[in-house]
Amino acid sequence: MKTAVTGASALAISHGMGGLGKPSVALDPTQAELDLIEVMEQWGPFGLVHIGADDPKVMLSYAEQCRDLGLEFSADPGTLDGADAAEFIEGAKFLITSQDRYQFLQGVTGLSDDEILALIRVRVTTLDTEGVEIVGHDMDRVRVPVARASELIDPAGAADAFTAGVLAALAWGMPLRRAAEIGSQLSAVAIESVGAYGYTLNPAAFVQRLEASYGAACAAEASAYLLPE
Repeated sequence: MKTAVTGASALAISHGMGGLGKPSVALDPTQAELDLIEVMEQWGPFGLVHIGADDPKVMLSYAEQCRDLGLEFSADPGTLDGADAAEFIEGAKFLITSQDRYQFLQGVTGLSDDEILALIRVRVTTLDTEGVEIVGHDMDRVRVPVARASELIDPAGAADAFTAGVLAALAWGMPLRRAAEIGSQLSAVAIESVGAYGYTLNPAAFVQRLEASYGAACAAEASAYLLPE
């Protein structure tokens, strides 16, 4: 099933997913919130809806629609404040944020790690040069090291590329660790170009970079989707 992406970064995330050969349905961030039933009548059912930072009313509306429809969703609360932020993330399958944004979320909601985890299923947090932390119910805490990058030109597209890689890998059916590795490597590709849309992807070269960063097993699993026979 398809992945839908909403929010101000929807087109940038969709760009990254498309580069990995896993197109998404990007809901136009210039429009008011859309009726997800009507969207699915056009595009088919969604396996996951990623709700990114946007107008607070739009974000809350999409989250409520997902809960009402029984759709799994991932949440990026951005700079939502207080009660709105807690309401927004409730029921999310994934909470995808940077460490700074996660600390901001804790500050505005007053919620502890455990209290936030009680509202969601899995937290995926980027830790800058320390890699990625994954915490969820009934699973061991996972730490994924940062991917290798050849140079830093522009960090602007890093966060959106990471999210794109995670969503694409999850849509392929990969486990969370692999999804974080794919996202981290795509983020490394993005920072080597200017802007959120400046990078292009060579699948064979990307698989080689995955092997250099995360080993042969990761590269082999990814190649099944990136380099189909």
